[in-house]
Amino acid sequence: MVDPISLAVLTTNLAGLLMRGAAVAVDPSWSSAAALPADTLNTWRSLRGLLQGRDGKENPLEASIKGHLQKQVDTAREQYTKVTLSALNGAVTEMEVALRELSGDDDAVVEAVRFPDNFETYLRRRTAGRRKNVEAAAEPFFDDLTCIVAEEFIRLAPGSRSFDLGALKQLLAGQERLVAGQDRLIDQYTKTYELLDKIIDSIDNIRSTHTQIHATPKRIHFGSRPTVTTNFIPRAGQNQLINAIFTQAKPRTVLTGMRGSGKTQLAAAIAAKCEDKGWPVVAWINAASRKELIADLYDLAILTGINAPNDAAPDFTARRLLDQLRSADVADRLFVFDNVENLDDLKNLTPHGDGIRVIVTTTRHLDWESLGWHPITVGVFEREQSIALLCERTADADRNAADQIADTLGDLPVAVTQAVMTARNERYTLTEYLDRLNSHPLATSIDKQEGEPYPEAVSTALWLACKTTIDNIKKKNSKQGKLALQQISILSLLAAPGVPVRWLENYGDTENAKKSLSALLNSSVCQISADNKKALIHRLQGRVFREKHLGTPTGMDSAISAAISILDSISANTQDDQTKEQKETQNLIEQLSSIAFQEYSQPLFNDPAIATILARILRKAWRLNMHQIALSLINPLAKASDILGVDHPDILTSRNSLADAYLLEGQIEKAITLVKQNLEHSRKLLGDTHPTTLASLNTLANAYRDTGRVEEATTLFERILADRIRILGPDHPDTLASRNNLAGTYQETGRLEEAITLYKQNLEDSKRILGPDHPGTLTFRNNLAGAFQEAGRLEEAIALYEKNLTDRTRILGPDHPDTLASLNNLANAYQAAGRLQDAITLFEQNFINRFLFLGPDHLSTLASRNYLAGALRDVGRIEEAITQHKQNLEDRTRTLGPDHPDTLASLNNLANAYQAAGRIQDAITLHEQTLTNRTRILGPDHPDTLTTGGNLASAYQAAGRIQDAITLHEQTLTNRTRILGPDHPHTLTTRNNLANAYQAAGRLDDAITLFEQTLTDQSRVLGPDHPHSLTTRNNLANAYQAAGRLDDAITLFEQTLTDRTRILGPHHPDTLTSRNNLANAYQAAGRLDDAITLFEQTLEDSTHILGPDHPLTLTTRHNLANAYRAAGRFEDADKLFETPSDSEEDEQDGAEDDPDQETGN
Repeated sequence: MVDPISLAVLTTNLAGLLMRGAAVAVDPSWSSAAALPADTLNTWRSLRGLLQGRDGKENPLEASIKGHLQKQVDTAREQYTKVTLSALNGAVTEMEVALRELSGDDDAVVEAVRFPDNFETYLRRRTAGRRKNVEAAAEPFFDDLTCIVAEEFIRLAPGSRSFDLGALKQLLAGQERLVAGQDRLIDQYTKTYELLDKIIDSIDNIRSTHTQIHATPKRIHFGSRPTVTTNFIPRAGQNQLINAIFTQAKPRTVLTGMRGSGKTQLAAAIAAKCEDKGWPVVAWINAASRKELIADLYDLAILTGINAPNDAAPDFTARRLLDQLRSADVADRLFVFDNVENLDDLKNLTPHGDGIRVIVTTTRHLDWESLGWHPITVGVFEREQSIALLCERTADADRNAADQIADTLGDLPVAVTQAVMTARNERYTLTEYLDRLNSHPLATSIDKQEGEPYPEAVSTALWLACKTTIDNIKKKNSKQGKLALQQISILSLLAAPGVPVRWLENYGDTENAKKSLSALLNSSVCQISADNKKALIHRLQGRVFREKHLGTPTGMDSAISAAISILDSISANTQDDQTKEQKETQNLIEQLSSIAFQEYSQPLFNDPAIATILARILRKAWRLNMHQIALSLINPLAKASDILGVDHPDILTSRNSLADAYLLEGQIEKAITLVKQNLEHSRKLLGDTHPTTLASLNTLANAYRDTGRVEEATTLFERILADRIRILGPDHPDTLASRNNLAGTYQETGRLEEAITLYKQNLEDSKRILGPDHPGTLTFRNNLAGAFQEAGRLEEAIALYEKNLTDRTRILGPDHPDTLASLNNLANAYQAAGRLQDAITLFEQNFINRFLFLGPDHLSTLASRNYLAGALRDVGRIEEAITQHKQNLEDRTRTLGPDHPDTLASLNNLANAYQAAGRIQDAITLHEQTLTNRTRILGPDHPDTLTTGGNLASAYQAAGRIQDAITLHEQTLTNRTRILGPDHPHTLTTRNNLANAYQAAGRLDDAITLFEQTLTDQSRVLGPDHPHSLTTRNNLANAYQAAGRLDDAITLFEQTLTDRTRILGPHHPDTLTSRNNLANAYQAAGRLDDAITLFEQTLEDSTHILGPDHPLTLTTRHNLANAYRAAGRFEDADKLFETPSDSEEDEQDGAEDDPDQETGN
């Protein structure tokens, strides 16, 4: 037997290993990791000693479970009186055999503790072989046994000896790999701590029952899934459905049955179970019509980041989603198509793929098996079930009356359930209830509307439930009775999947509203979800209520007023907590999206207040960065526009917010089309200077800027700022926003000093008006820092970024998205200043934080990896950079689609990394692909397209295709001059690159002329100390040297070195490059001693700062070896390299990365 003390000591060792493993993950140094493999081995030896103590005796866990099983098994047997005893005993025997196997399997025990929510599914798979030996009649009994055993395992496994041993074994499974990696720890520590990290994660998941922050894949719970009521009665076929879904035995299942039979609730229960188990995608699709089905698939496509052409129809985008699902990796995903009325509506719209399960609910009875579906009929209650329910829940033993009630109601579950609740709440005997049911006058219409042979009494039962409940509440308290009627009205008009309980409780008189809702829920006329967050009313119940109570104008008007009132109140309220407000906004969006498709909810759109509500919700979504989900308001906005007219002020505001959402999602043409329509109506209705008109102009200006039409954008921004100053005053927040937008456009067009002036003014005004800690103030400071950085004023930029990071960390917390953006921008500035190791440290920290808190597929996480890859490339870690760029390209293609601008940026940056690694042909292939795609998607004049043209030209030049490079550079220069103007920084960069290509082609006079012209213009536009000006001066000196004008070259090289040392510092990579180039010029002029001294100094600094394998370090070493040989110092040269190489550093601005800008608006 295992000594408990030994086991406790071993468990303590486990905790120590976990702590040390975590330390290694943070600090993978020799001191913290070297001894870990050996200590792991010692723990393994202790474990082996414990394992030898089992002695073949019965597993204590098995004995404990068997001891708890017998009573539950006896109870379960009583439910299967129609199955032979031998069949039941056979099922028990098979389960006992399975139990013996499982309890001896430590991995299975660990599975029960690690993943209790998934263990039942795991157990069904493990016992599938045993189930085949069970007689068909006893299979449901075997399924019940599986549930019982799973529950007992989950209850008893934690803390058991089997679990402790299994957990230790899983930790130590990596021991041999750790020992093997020990010899490589110094130079390959990364692989070792990655392995430890995986092991730690595995055991942390076992030992911890607390919620952890994990880097989990993005989970999508989509659609208006009806909530599962707390009193939902498990149905016949439920185990069959669970088996079909969770064992993947039947990936395509259809639930058929009449309305009220419980199909939707059964499907909702399965969907909720899948959500609880963490399935990546659980989607509830409203399939009442093909139009609604496509609309839901389109919204799901948008939510998942599917990219489609701007003018694509919704069904095109929906099919693109289905294509992606078909090619995606294996994963458990569930799609429920609820309320299918016409089978043809599903044609070509049901998802296929590994791990995908589909459930359809329908009232249609077809030959589903021949169509490739597994049918499960969800019928009415069996008569005995109805009788038992009526008698047990009313405490009335009159089985004859119960039988007559069940017969009258056709055993329809929803009707029988309501009959029970009415009789119990009104304290009727079953005979009394039967009399009321038969005598109550009500003309039914359900049978005609629903297409099923419903007994007429069903309507009576459902209306009796409503009426008696409301009357009862009214007798006790008239205020509560009135509120109860309004609450049912709200539930019958708003989203069928339910209304948040908090909304209904805070409606009107809060104290009485809570009591009236509680009375409704207790009566079971309304139900509450399992999570107690939503109240709902059954479809048939709602239909009867609408037809009986809302059939008159007075009743309908009162119901509309109540529903609009609650939406208006919630949309007008602002939460202090941003997370709560995001949830509330999501609830509002779900309500509006649902009622747009519910035919009976259409009268709500006749109320003008719906326009105000939509405008508020869209403004909230914009402010809370929920623009993606806001796009699902397209349909309700269209309905409101059709009824109220597009000239309604709130409709104009809503449409403008929708255009902003399109813009943020990259659907620029849709944004431009919509905002132009808005402008036409807004000018006619409100005038040119109305705030709504100016807001539309602002959206249009942003769209123009995003499409590269910067001059038009600048003109509009200047006009908007002037109008807002005149109308709203200089201190209005909208005025500050306009000045910020204009400054950003000036910055983009190269008018940096004007941009900096506006940014400075905005920052000072914002401090005075909004306060120094206001988010707007921090944004303006961030943008000023970005302008300083672009102007080459790096120390000023870094100082502002550091202050912003400190303030945002203090105000918002270290994990807030804005704080992480500040961290990223500071790293970017460090990189520009040559502080590459500092930059990489921050980039790595930011990537890890975003990975953990936002998820691996979040746009900001991918942006962080992009920045990290760029810094790795700059520091010479080219292969690591390529790996990161490849991963980013793969992830963006998967999550955003191949045509998304971010995906194209990743393609461009991977091509640049290939070029830096000398893989020129690979770079050319990718650049050509990027240029083709950007021309097709963004247009030939878009700034990103022109950038790609320049990068491809540089790759051609690197491959020796000089004439091709010159042709493309000349074309890019012509286009940039036409689109951006001759003084734009990008135009000047292209001119520098063309001059470089002329020099490579031997056209030195043309190169020198163009370099001189570019230097003059850059010094005038950007200033003589701007990094771009210094680069061009370096390149001009290089051209002078190539032309034999050594004195002119040395003068310029010396001037550039002095200026770079002063501006960038002595250790900046650009400064080291200047020193290397000046040494080359000294050598060419015969000043060998000066050249050697400078080369030696540069090699020492470059090795220390950039590392021995950095391209600049290797170039300098080659050049120093060459200088040694020229001086006759052959032994010194041979010590450096066997083969000398003439090399200079010519600084071509050719590889323009596409960074993921995080400068804010």
